[in-house]
Amino acid sequence: MTLIAVSVMTWLGFWQLDRAEQKQLRVKQIEARQQQGIVSLDEISGQNEDIRDLPLRVTGRFEPQKVLLWDNRIYEGQVGYEVLGIFSTAYGNLLVNLGWTPAPKYRDELPDVELPQGQINLQGVVVKPQANPMVSESEQQSAHWPLRIQQPSLDWLEEVVAMPLMPFILQITDTTAFGYKSNWKPVVMPAQKHYGYAVQWFGLALACLMVFIVALYKKNKGKVNETDL
Repeated sequence: MTLIAVSVMTWLGFWQLDRAEQKQLRVKQIEARQQQGIVSLDEISGQNEDIRDLPLRVTGRFEPQKVLLWDNRIYEGQVGYEVLGIFSTAYGNLLVNLGWTPAPKYRDELPDVELPQGQINLQGVVVKPQANPMVSESEQQSAHWPLRIQQPSLDWLEEVVAMPLMPFILQITDTTAFGYKSNWKPVVMPAQKHYGYAVQWFGLALACLMVFIVALYKKNKGKVNETDL
């Protein structure tokens, strides 16, 4: 049991170190791409390489009624929604995250939101949505808008909105221009926290091993004393 416990905690420690290294590489990528010029849909359309974190400017118009409310989003300790809309461009339909808005007092109420009208220019960052296997959509396909969703699963949303979507989301940079708060964090947990967790796991593994050694020593010492008697 001690061997299993020490092995698991040691593995968790190295896993945290690996996560810390991934976060450091991601931060470097974000910093490098922030220094690049703003790209257009024409430049990234059809690219197979990693396009996350690229600054992007698009021109088009929102589908007027198709508002999506991403449920259970927290901003400064308050529960709310992130407002998403379908943005039609010359290169296809793009899911756009306009920012965070607070939830009404009662669950059966939805916030009153409106999408910008007419042709406009938007600037933001390319985001690749990560599916959470612990979250599933409880809403059925419905003609009632706005539609509450549990996560922005693009494959599922294509069926709901009955139109093809580009394989990424545009996270608006200046969400306050549309009356919303910015709730987007490209790196949720910094590398320093992962290093801290790694130290804790290695410490627990060492403590577990020391307890086992001490217990084994006392047990063997007791046997020796009984033999002498």
